[in-house]
Amino acid sequence: MKRCTPGRITIAGTLLVAMLVSGCAAVKAVRQPEKRDMHVLDRGVPRTHVIAELGSPVWSDERDGAQVDVFSFKQGYTKVNKAARAMAHGAADVATFGLWEVVGLPAEALANGTDVQLEVYYGPDQTVDHVVVIKGDKAVQPRKLFARKSRAPHISTGKQAPPVAIAREPDAVIAGDGDTVR
Repeated sequence: MKRCTPGRITIAGTLLVAMLVSGCAAVKAVRQPEKRDMHVLDRGVPRTHVIAELGSPVWSDERDGAQVDVFSFKQGYTKVNKAARAMAHGAADVATFGLWEVVGLPAEALANGTDVQLEVYYGPDQTVDHVVVIKGDKAVQPRKLFARKSRAPHISTGKQAPPVAIAREPDAVIAGDGDTVR
């Protein structure tokens, strides 16, 4: 019969701890914040839909006759993204006998979503008129791969004045008799 030596007890204890700890990075990946639908910030969306998606505003008031809400939240990840990350952490845990947790836990702590703060201005009919992004511009308007840079005209970044529609004179007016007048 083999005798338990301190070295064998240490190895067995280490394996037991590794088995109990394994999955923590995977669990943390699954518990990351959900991705919120930024289409609720499109012009014309009712205020109730914005609050339902982004949560209660941290501040709400009326400015110059318009209702304004300030929201602060974490933009998270899709369910598919979270599941894929959890599976990758689980596979890495198994392959490294739990040692992956040394890398996986800090990685998940760093990748915990993007802080977003924004002001939403509503028109008289309580629908979105325009949005000013205070923090988290890339989370609100993510750039598409290979797409040209474009901005929604009613969403501005920073603490600048809201965008104003500029009326422009037409380049040419066609008169009733077919003549072009400039």
